[in-house]
Amino acid sequence: MNESSIAAGDLRVREHLANERTYLAWLRTSLAMMAFGLGAAKFGSHNEIYAFAAGGVLVCVAIAGFGYATVRYCVLNQEITRGRVVIGASTRGPIAAATALVLATFIALVLLVR
Repeated sequence: MNESSIAAGDLRVREHLANERTYLAWLRTSLAMMAFGLGAAKFGSHNEIYAFAAGGVLVCVAIAGFGYATVRYCVLNQEITRGRVVIGASTRGPIAAATALVLATFIALVLLVR
């Protein structure tokens, strides 16, 4: 083995580990949203309908985030393995996910305050 193949292998390992860390961050965020949603549904408001709706919104967004993170992780993992990663190729997904997260949190807060 020469130095260039070792360096390329080391870079690929780093890319896989970075992809895994990003995936775990998405999962952690999704689980936190789900826990917050379940807590809101259980202890949220004096009006049970609004608390249940707020919890449902947060849990649904958390499940969608979990699904998106899993698909994104698998696709990027295959790209890394093939050596065809385009950095910054698609920012629509993360921006849409962040927007959905903020909107769901805002909707849940509005429902809980009612």
